[in-house]
This record gives sequence, structure tokens and C-alpha cells, in this order.
Amino acid sequence: MALSTGALALLARNMERFEAGASRERTGTGSRREGEQFEALVAEFWGALVNHLLLEADTGKVITTKAKVAGRPRTWTRLEHGPRAITLPDAGAASRNLSACDEPRRWLDLSYSVSEMVNAYPGETEAIERYSPPAGKFRRERYPQMFEGLTTKFDDVILLETDGVLTEKLLLEYKTAKSTKGRQIDGNAHERLSFQIMQYLEVATRYTRCSLHVLSNGAFVRYRNKYHVNFHVQADRLSNFAWFDMRHASTADEYESFVAALVHWFRHGGRLWD
Repeated sequence: MALSTGALALLARNMERFEAGASRERTGTGSRREGEQFEALVAEFWGALVNHLLLEADTGKVITTKAKVAGRPRTWTRLEHGPRAITLPDAGAASRNLSACDEPRRWLDLSYSVSEMVNAYPGETEAIERYSPPAGKFRRERYPQMFEGLTTKFDDVILLETDGVLTEKLLLEYKTAKSTKGRQIDGNAHERLSFQIMQYLEVATRYTRCSLHVLSNGAFVRYRNKYHVNFHVQADRLSNFAWFDMRHASTADEYESFVAALVHWFRHGGRLWD
């Protein structure tokens, strides 16, 4: 479905075209920041969607949390239309002439304590009994010290509400890939995402409905790689279980379909995906 706004369509094309530079020798992991450039494009994309929906929203409010990105507090804009409300990432929310929400909701959580997830399942005692090493620094009762204070984080979140009740929490992950030789995606691309998917399975059960949406650049469909097909296979596997829904978008058409589904939900309600 085509978008009705040129700004969103242009940003979608730029997201698809984006590609990080070729790998360089003696460049350490994490020392290059092309992923942040892609995330800046995605932030513009969500801001353009907020601008689009503000035209038909009944009210709009800014949500600010203490968590910071690049030294600035994270911000979202919550838009209401009849009984429905959508909360969207909005890096420019602070500059909008909108009132502030009184209290950010826990629904916006992006960071999940490993200890809390273990306590929820299978429980600390059971984890010690079944998983702890028989010897060493983290043996037996010391096992929880291995992961104490550690968290799993997701990149962003969208919330859908109906009559003040959370209809769906959409966890967002942003991924970029590159090809140094122009034939195949570089091999160090996305092992972390596989772990994120497994952690999503733990997080999703906390909510009535929680989905995971991966937005990546178009390198996934320009070059040979094992990731694109397997992300979709994993998503299809998860769709067999009512609690889980994962989707992966790498092209302008797929980004636009995602936004079109959000706009349709905002206007009419129902399920996000038919």
C-alpha cells in the first residue's frame, strides 16, 4: 500500500538505500557508528509518521523518560483518535507544541533485567539446580552473580491502546548490514539479533500481545546472505504460537506496509495485521 505522504515515502527509500562503508582492517567491533546513521533515518521516519497522524488526531501528548540516547532523554508522542491511542518514537517531540503526559507507563520499558526474567521462569532456585556449573566462581548458590545487574535491551517501542488498555506492544530492533566486496553480506553482521529473538520470547509473555519488528537496511536484499531467509523462517515458525509475532522489513515497500497498517489501525482499530 502506498503512503499518502511524500516525506514518509522518501525516507523509506533512503532507509532501503542506506549502506555502511566497507570493513577496514584494524577497526575494532563497536568503533564504527554507521548503525547510528541508519537509526537517525528511522527516527526521521517515525517523526514524519507523527506529523501525518497529528492531522487527524483528537489530542497529542509528549512522553519523556529518564533513559537517554546520545545524551538526550528518550521521547515519544502519544496520539489519540476516538477510543484508540498510538504511542510512537519521536526524537523531536520536545519541540512540538504539545502537553506532556503526567507519568510514563511501564509499557514503554525497553530494558529487561536478566534476573527478573529468570525469576519469572524458571525461578532462581530452579535455575541454580538445573543450570549452575558444578565448580568454579559461579557454582551453585553463586550462580545468580553471573548475570546479576545485566539486562537485555531493545531499540525502541510502539504502543497501541484501546480505551486505555494496552492492545499491543511492538518492540523494535534496527539492523544494518554491509558488503565489503559487493557480493555477500559481511559475516559479522547480526549474531546479536538471534539472541534478541530468543529474549523476545521471554518478554512477550508479560503482555496480552507483544510483537517484534526488525527494520533493517536494504543490504539484506541486495547481497547474498543467510540472514534474510532465516529471519522470515523464524517469523513463520513463531506465527504458529498465538503469543508471538515477528516481522522483518528491509525494503521501502515493506516499511510502507508497516506504516500503512499502523495508520489503518489508528483510524479503524481491529487487528494490526489481517
